[in-house]
Amino acid sequence: MELTLHSVALGGQKKPRSKERDHRSKDGFVHSMLSFTRLEIPEVELFETAVTFDPAIDPLAVHDALASVFGQKAGFGRFLFRADSASAGRYWVRSIEPWTRWPDRALNALEPRRTVVQLAEGLMYHFSLGVCAGEEFVSPDEKRVVPFDTADRVAAWFRDEAAQFGVRPLMLNVTLNTMRFAHGDQRFKVPYAALDGALEVANADRLRRRILKGFGYYRRTGLGMLELSN
Repeated sequence: MELTLHSVALGGQKKPRSKERDHRSKDGFVHSMLSFTRLEIPEVELFETAVTFDPAIDPLAVHDALASVFGQKAGFGRFLFRADSASAGRYWVRSIEPWTRWPDRALNALEPRRTVVQLAEGLMYHFSLGVCAGEEFVSPDEKRVVPFDTADRVAAWFRDEAAQFGVRPLMLNVTLNTMRFAHGDQRFKVPYAALDGALEVANADRLRRRILKGFGYYRRTGLGMLELSN
């Protein structure tokens, strides 16, 4: 007697096809199904704008106008600002929320633009930073800051504090400058340094805090705002 293949299968039914056979293509190869998990990259969300005042305005007056809008002084986490070196009276403003109105005495302003900065560790950025770095002396009567007076001391400060800032400096250039202006009946002289170069993100949380709160002293004069670009 001749037996067919179907008559010897268990229960008289066809054997179920294996999963491997289900994924086997006409060319005889098995194709795998892969799934990918989206990586969560640390980031900080900011709003940036530019506002123009009368060219004769001083940075402390600009700060007071901006602080009235944001409800907090610069350097406490809500906003930072810096002067535009190419246009007198124009200031760049960075905040954690878009403003709800123009600051007093503003002549013109751009609509705040949302931007997201990725802070993946190891990511390299070109950077620039205007900052007053120095030694702080505290007495019962006052707190006094003595700015560093050489580019080498500023560079050493930035490298020594880099871990606390959440960065790893790769290239660093330092130029010393002095800001002079009158506010009311007082005249001010603020030594500061312009830093630029390249850095890597070393600690996202620490760098995020510095991006929001700024670096160094005298942030009310428009210093301390870190600029990053790829």
